[in-house]
Amino acid sequence: MDLVAVLDEALLLTTELVTNGVVHARTELEIEILATPQGVSVMVLDHRCGPLSLTAWSAKTSAPGGGPFGQLQDRGRGLFLVDRLADRWGTVHHGDGKGVWFRLDRPTTRPGCAEPPGLAHVPGTIGAEEPSAERVALLAENSRLRLADTERRAWLTFLAEAGELLAQSLDVELTLALIPRLVVPRLGYWCTVHTTDASGDLHLASATHSDEDLLGGLLDRLRAAGTALRGTLRGEGVAALGAPVDGYAVPLVARGQLLGALTVGRAGATWPHNDEIAVVEDIARRAALAVDNARIHADLRTVARELQRSLLPPQLPKVLGLDFGAEYVPVGETVDVGGDFYDVMALPEDRWLVVVGDVSGKGVQVATITGLVRDVTRALVHDGRPLTDVLSRLNETLVERGGGRFCTLALASTLRRPGGLLEVGLHLAGHDQPIHIQADGSARLVGRCGTALGLFDTVKSPRVLISLHPGETLVFYTDGVTERRRGEELLGQERLRQEAATLAGFPAEVVAARLRAAALGFSPESPVDDIAILVLRNDGSA
Repeated sequence: MDLVAVLDEALLLTTELVTNGVVHARTELEIEILATPQGVSVMVLDHRCGPLSLTAWSAKTSAPGGGPFGQLQDRGRGLFLVDRLADRWGTVHHGDGKGVWFRLDRPTTRPGCAEPPGLAHVPGTIGAEEPSAERVALLAENSRLRLADTERRAWLTFLAEAGELLAQSLDVELTLALIPRLVVPRLGYWCTVHTTDASGDLHLASATHSDEDLLGGLLDRLRAAGTALRGTLRGEGVAALGAPVDGYAVPLVARGQLLGALTVGRAGATWPHNDEIAVVEDIARRAALAVDNARIHADLRTVARELQRSLLPPQLPKVLGLDFGAEYVPVGETVDVGGDFYDVMALPEDRWLVVVGDVSGKGVQVATITGLVRDVTRALVHDGRPLTDVLSRLNETLVERGGGRFCTLALASTLRRPGGLLEVGLHLAGHDQPIHIQADGSARLVGRCGTALGLFDTVKSPRVLISLHPGETLVFYTDGVTERRRGEELLGQERLRQEAATLAGFPAEVVAARLRAAALGFSPESPVDDIAILVLRNDGSA
């Protein structure tokens, strides 16, 4: 008779021990199988020092109501089954690891079992045990490989999700704060991120600890180990940190530049499994690239803001009898420069020119065209050209050099009349009509729309005279205000007119600020187009 009678039990116990080894020891495993006529012995060895997990074994004797599975947990179940099913079992410890062995006796050799007649005369008994042992080993190896594959798939999923989170952040501080939270608690007991400055010194950027009460002590130990931490960055790959830190550091390198270090600690200072280290290294690469991308984005955003600021006047002029106010809102966190702009220029004979425009599109080319329109307008106005001539020359310039871009423009020249009246000559080249807020609290759209600049060889922009009595206001704006969207609704000129009507008698700065707030408050979404508002008010003090 062979060992078929104990084969199922042997397979079950071997599979459980292999599972424990893969999940908890996370090292290479060795399986030793010995089959004899009396039974089968199996030993599963790992290469990780430390005590065996006896969680479920202890639960056996403390289960409520005496039930052996009362507190059974996922880990340690192999030892419980070994104790229940094996005839003999035990543990061994060797130089670089530990193991569990068990023995299953053939039923005929167990107490109370009679040996079947004629067993001693059956040839080939030993040969039958050898295939049984091979089958146990093969199935155990298959189980180990399946578990290892499952774990690799889990790590790949984790890395994909972590990479997506890091890629979504274009804010340096937010990215640095996110990194240790990806590591703890799955890959480490605690984690810190240090960044380097221009001189190569390290500075703590973020830290996370599984036990928040221990974070302060950890940071103190890291400061004490600053020299050792800096030393780890001179090499490549993972570097161990000795006491009092008891962790390891991985450099943060992106595009060949050292950005800092990712430091990870384990509970009990045990060295992590190779798979975990590989995952941490992958996280470090992804994190470094995300930080570098966020820094590049921040630099580009700064350049965009400075370029946009250069297209606007640094401050509005202070003019006796005139009150100016302006608001500008660029699109969110974009690195593109919008084409909205405004300006106020002095004219001869104590007159002033208000300019509000919008070049189509966004980006560096648009910024260049916006600067061109503003500078050409200033040059032509200073030469004393009539506004109709200014518009004609601007149109020619955009047709020739605008690269297919067009520009809407509002030009308004002021002239002081007796009795405190302010006469405004208004030209609209495809631009939205401004709002005239009258002294009685009413508001109306004024002006006649003409042709946008840069579309045709000639333009038409009829001049309309508007009388501003003392206390009355003229509001100019770009389509980023009226096209502010809330679902399918647009803010529109009518809502803007109604809002402006409530601001009669207010200073120009207040009117601009209130209309800006109304536009932004119309929708919870960030603006998708720049918002520019310029207010001209006759304060009646001249």
